[in-house]
Amino acid sequence: MSFSSAISSCCKINLRLKVTRKRSDGYHELDTIFVPLPFPADNIVIKEQGRSGVSFFSPAFPDVPAENNLAVKAALSYAASAGIEPHWHIELDKRVPVAAGLGGGSADAAAVLKLLDSRYKAVSAPELDKIAVKLGADVPFFLWNRPMRALGIGEKLEEFALPENMPEILIVFPGFPISARWAYQALAKENIFPDDGVSAEDYREAFAHPECADWEYLVRNDLAFAVREKFPLIEIIRKSLLDNGAWCAQVSGSGSSLFALFPDTESAEKAAVALRNSALGTPCTRIFTGGKEF
Repeated sequence: MSFSSAISSCCKINLRLKVTRKRSDGYHELDTIFVPLPFPADNIVIKEQGRSGVSFFSPAFPDVPAENNLAVKAALSYAASAGIEPHWHIELDKRVPVAAGLGGGSADAAAVLKLLDSRYKAVSAPELDKIAVKLGADVPFFLWNRPMRALGIGEKLEEFALPENMPEILIVFPGFPISARWAYQALAKENIFPDDGVSAEDYREAFAHPECADWEYLVRNDLAFAVREKFPLIEIIRKSLLDNGAWCAQVSGSGSSLFALFPDTESAEKAAVALRNSALGTPCTRIFTGGKEF
C-alpha cells in the first residue's frame, strides 16, 4: 500500500534562556524553558515515490539543494537507523519564518521523524531521541511538543509544568533573519554564568500577579543583549509592545523574532493591530497571535 501522510509542525519560544558556560569544544551550555506554540506552523506531506532516495519541494526554498534541508536530513537519518531503503518525497509549506528564533527547521525535522515512525515503527523511542539530537539541539524538544526545561546544549530535557491558564503570546518577526552562530559569537563573556534558574511556581505567581513580577529575570535571554544592540529595530518593537499593554517582551532564542505576553487574546490582538498600523508594521513584518496573522 502506498504511503502518504501529512502533519502540521509547530514552533517555539524560549520563555527564558540563560547561557551557563562555554565549553572547550565551542558549544554553549544552557538553562532554557521551551514553550511550544501551535501557530504559526509549517505543513509537511510525505509520499512514497517510485525511485529510491528522498526528494524535496518547497516554494520557500526553490534554489536550496534537497540534501541541505533539515527535513530531508531527518528522513535520511531515520532510514539509516531503521535499515529502510528511503523512497520518499517531502513537500513543505513553510509558514514559520526562517532563522527567526522560533525553531521552525527543528520542528520540521521532528515532524518528519514522527510521521515516518508512525508509518514504519522501526526504531525505539530512545533511538528516535538519538536521531533527533544529532540533527540539532532543539529537535528532541519538538518530539515531546510540551513545555520543557532544557539543559546541556539543549538536549537534556525535563518536563516543566507551566500553568494551564497561560497568558496570550504575541509573536513579531521583524522581517530579517539572524544567524544563531552570530548570536552566540556575539555573546559577551560577562553574560555567561549559572544562576538559580526559575520554577514553574515562579511563573504561576507572575501570571497571577503580573504587576508584581520580576519580568526582567523571568524572561531573561542572554543572547538578546547583543541582538538588541546590533539591530535597534528589535528594541524599538519591544518597547512598542510594552507601550501597548504587554506584561513583558523579549527576543526568542537567537532572534530575530520577539514574543510578548498579554493578559488575554483581545489585548494581544489590539496590540497586534496597533503595531501593524504603526510605522513599524512594514510589509516585511509578520505578527502572530490568537491563531491569526495580522
